[in-house]
Amino acid sequence: MIKKTPETVILLNFGCKDIQKYARAIRAEHIYTMVMPWTVPVERVLQESPVGLIVCRDPQASEHPADLMRFQALNLPLLSVTDLAPAPAIDFCKNTCGCHGLWTVDSFIEEAIQDIREQVGDGTVVLGLSGGVDSSVTAALIHRAIGKKLTCVFVNHGLLRLGEPEQVQKVFRDTFDMNLVYIDASDRFLDKLAGVNEPEKKRKIIGAEFIDVFAEAARGIQAKFLGQGSIYPDFLESIPLDGNPAGVIKSHHNVGGLPEDLKFELVEPLARLFKDEVRAVGRKLGLPEVMIDRQPFPGPSLGVRCVGEIKREYLRMLREADAIFIEELRKSGWYSKTWQSFAVFLPVKSVGMLNGQRHYGYTIALRSILTSDAVTAQVVHLPWELIETVSNRIPQEVEGISRVVFDCTPKPPATIEWE
Repeated sequence: MIKKTPETVILLNFGCKDIQKYARAIRAEHIYTMVMPWTVPVERVLQESPVGLIVCRDPQASEHPADLMRFQALNLPLLSVTDLAPAPAIDFCKNTCGCHGLWTVDSFIEEAIQDIREQVGDGTVVLGLSGGVDSSVTAALIHRAIGKKLTCVFVNHGLLRLGEPEQVQKVFRDTFDMNLVYIDASDRFLDKLAGVNEPEKKRKIIGAEFIDVFAEAARGIQAKFLGQGSIYPDFLESIPLDGNPAGVIKSHHNVGGLPEDLKFELVEPLARLFKDEVRAVGRKLGLPEVMIDRQPFPGPSLGVRCVGEIKREYLRMLREADAIFIEELRKSGWYSKTWQSFAVFLPVKSVGMLNGQRHYGYTIALRSILTSDAVTAQVVHLPWELIETVSNRIPQEVEGISRVVFDCTPKPPATIEWE
């Protein structure tokens, strides 16, 4: 359930591929925007009680005069733009539409809490907590609204980063006093992954097993509602760019895959927020900065950063190496300047020197990238002194590693993750 926000401006997407950046620039002025495709019925637009419409067109695309007339007939202030410089739209929103900048973190939290309470009523909510930014902020917000009627399920599948299980439990159980069900299913996952080398098969095993473990826990909790950390880009990227379903960037993740006997109504309080807004809400709710500024982490976790077969010893080396890399990035101030930085374990051995003796150990690859949409990515030019420090520390401090390399391949031709 999402209430209408005052001073809403609708961005109508007539083929503009960078419309997310445009919407975010207007929101930075505390003006709430919603993105809708040009195929949207006018009745849906009117449901939001907008104070104005902005038509965002691709200058290379063909016109849609009949569809544009549908929106002109609404007699709302309307601006048509092809240039993605946001200044004209912000003049428009403030001067023509009369927006005063009422979209703030405080107003969002207050409204979201009210929405959650009205939706849940006397019911209870279960939430799969990963420790990532979106699920953590979702948990904190729902807990602020309904307290102990929320139960979080945190599954340790044995593929988490160093110290992550302890940190998540400390924050949510000890600091926030939430109902937290912690399930250490490490052996269950790693036993099923033993001997599996093919990346897609590993992903499927991890995904299927996670659903089974979560479903077993959810049956015991018997909640009516499922909390999810879906954010606005998840929905925008599931909207066809040109009205054609083939133009969808990705399908919106939801409760697909859960057993038939588990019927949930979704609670998605972050569904209107971009990532930077999610972080701002998390800070306001009191989540620790180390959790709020955490970089994106893949669903299969370290499973896609351990190339080939996943072994417990490989994971130990990967965790320790990754922790050293992140520690040095934070210490040098470069962590916040990168979109994603991480270590990868390569099952490739080479000769090195340790304590004056020849040492035959495995290889760690370092990766650091910048991206705005994860569709393309550029390699971050980290200072050589930083790379040198990390490359010296890892072989000396992580038993079994003899060599460190730096991945300098952009996307494309590479992908962001190694598997």
